[in-house]
Amino acid sequence: MSLSVQITQRLQDPSLTLSEQARLRCSLTKALEESGNYEGAREAMAPLWQRVGDRPTLEGLDEASAAMVLLRAGTLSGWLGSALQIPEAQEIAKDLISESMAVFESLGDKIRVGEAQTELSYCYWREGAFDEARVMLQEALRRLGDAELELRAVAILRSAVVESSSLRLHDALRILMESATLFEACSNHSIRGRYHNELATTLKNLGLSEKRADLIDQALIEYAAASFHFEQASHVRYCARVENNLGFLSSTVGKFAEAHEHLNRSQRLFDSLKDSGSVAQVDDTRSRTLLTQGRNVEAEKVIKNAVRTLETGGQQALLAEALTTHGTALARLHQHAQARGALERAITVAETAGDPEGAGRAALTLIEELFENLSHNERRNFYERADHLIGESQHAETLVRLRAGARKVFLARGLDQTDRGSKALLTSPHASPKTAALMRQARDVAASNSTVFIAGETGAGKEVLARLIHEWSGRNGKFVVLDCAALPATLLESHLFGHHRGAFRGAIDDHAGAVQDAAGGTLFLTAVDELSVASQSKILRLLDGGEVYPVGASLPELVDVRIIAATTQAPEEMIAKGTLRDGLYYRLNVLRIDIPPLRERPEDIIALARQFIAEVEGNLGCRVRFSDESLAAIQKLPLFGNVWELRMLIERLARSHQGETITPKAVNALARQAASPLHHQPDWEPCDLTEEVRLFERRHIEQALKASGGAITKAAKLLGLKHHQSLMTMLKTRHQELLAARLPPQKRHRSIISKRLKLVKR
Repeated sequence: MSLSVQITQRLQDPSLTLSEQARLRCSLTKALEESGNYEGAREAMAPLWQRVGDRPTLEGLDEASAAMVLLRAGTLSGWLGSALQIPEAQEIAKDLISESMAVFESLGDKIRVGEAQTELSYCYWREGAFDEARVMLQEALRRLGDAELELRAVAILRSAVVESSSLRLHDALRILMESATLFEACSNHSIRGRYHNELATTLKNLGLSEKRADLIDQALIEYAAASFHFEQASHVRYCARVENNLGFLSSTVGKFAEAHEHLNRSQRLFDSLKDSGSVAQVDDTRSRTLLTQGRNVEAEKVIKNAVRTLETGGQQALLAEALTTHGTALARLHQHAQARGALERAITVAETAGDPEGAGRAALTLIEELFENLSHNERRNFYERADHLIGESQHAETLVRLRAGARKVFLARGLDQTDRGSKALLTSPHASPKTAALMRQARDVAASNSTVFIAGETGAGKEVLARLIHEWSGRNGKFVVLDCAALPATLLESHLFGHHRGAFRGAIDDHAGAVQDAAGGTLFLTAVDELSVASQSKILRLLDGGEVYPVGASLPELVDVRIIAATTQAPEEMIAKGTLRDGLYYRLNVLRIDIPPLRERPEDIIALARQFIAEVEGNLGCRVRFSDESLAAIQKLPLFGNVWELRMLIERLARSHQGETITPKAVNALARQAASPLHHQPDWEPCDLTEEVRLFERRHIEQALKASGGAITKAAKLLGLKHHQSLMTMLKTRHQELLAARLPPQKRHRSIISKRLKLVKR
């Protein structure tokens, strides 16, 4: 006789108290959850809890029983929300589980607290908040200790899932291998099947990433073991997941017919369970398979439906992944604007969720798929973003793609921009007397062969001015740009001097070094303070005697190259910090040009804005209308990002208001969204810094509570806090006056339908 049948029979006993009945129902619900029968589990809870969004009925229950009901209702809300893509389901689940955890804490029940933390971690994982999930699981395992074998096994499994989702595949494999004996001792077929499935998926991903056939063969064995245990557990849902994984694996090795067979079986099983969230994941796998086959039109149709489904369920990591696939499909159909929109959205969704790997892969995909449709600055910005997010990834294939991206972005620039853009810069629009004086100074400097040091804020136009100096100098060689901050130290030195060695050999190929490429021309070094001490010494040697070591040479040769250096920092501060050698600074600072920020030459803002509007119109293929008042509003903005910020502002306004006339209200609204608190200028007389910080914090918390409708968990997420308990601590200790803005816990998820039914009964 199965456990479910035994519990059902025991529930018929009329002598059971309300609390005893509740605990039995919780046990029955948990057993049905483990078999993947979420609808059956919901029905088992029916007298106490009806549906996602309802608050459980706790009247007449002791504290421990009430906490168990809250835990099961919260856990089931997470599973059903994922399967049916119910909006806000994960937030609802987190609130219920957190409430149960607080009760268990007060009762001193460490085991149940650990169980609640394990379930809470999965809600964070579904949303893509992998760091929060990781922290929660570590705490759960600490609490569980060696007790409750099955609870500990589930927590370990979920730890491996989180690491695998973060593409920390070696960490995931280590967790699983170290726990092999624990799972062998487990008699629960569902748990053992999940162990083999997760081990198979980790081996598969490692095998594909590192091109190891032995790991893929091992993965197939583990998938077979997973299928056996899931069949023993009658777990249809997980059998379907195995089919989806096998479909992906078959696709990657070119067995497309076999892949579609697996995917068809997976989809049929998920359809029978009405699990739309998992069907969307199968669609993502199928779309990627179709893209590999070159069937781009079919791929786009399939993934569009998946994105539409995942947009409602709150599973942000899955949504970001589907958006990345959709962006790829659109790019291959030459729908470049839509592709860029999908990929940029994927980056934002993944970053917001706390999934840096997903965001980095989306940024990398944008470079790979839309390279020819991006300006160099856009390519560089997206690469830097990807490098920041996934530069230390454990996923070998991701790192290979990242290095390939470095080659495309930094070397495909051709290190020669003379043929495109530089002549247009000669007519760079300006109207400010300061800018006119700056141009005259640049012409005077161009006539000399001395080194030039350009200082100015980010986006002020340092590279534009350097190009003008090169053009006006009449030098026959190339204008070579090297961003010292954008390349790792090893690649930077190789790029400068042509020393091809180490891990970056593939990234620089046969490039002979920026100095040699600039021979007879100009080498423009940006962020010069990022140069290593060794590279600064070589630059000194170059400045003093024109010496550089070519590839493979043991003796130097003389190179005629003019150096223009630039930095956003004050050189004197850099020398004081030790990031810039004073000897190098004095040799670079022969001729000094300081570019005033755009806010100090507002006359230029309108002229530049009109040029950017024309460029955006060309890119969008439609007319963009800015009223004179909107241009005047733009001119009043502080623009701490200078020309870059102005360009971004124009483009974002144009893209979001196509076919409309852009008003000052729209300008100011977007400017407020993009504003940095660091640019706020306080009234200094009088000033209490502690109170200023408290008021600033209060304003943001108040706005987040208003935006979230009083939901603490959602407000904490909007504020970038990892745990909603942190926000509660702030409210209780520093902002008690805002506690009233929080929705009362007892009323937060009470169903309107339930209320009406109660009124009818009365």
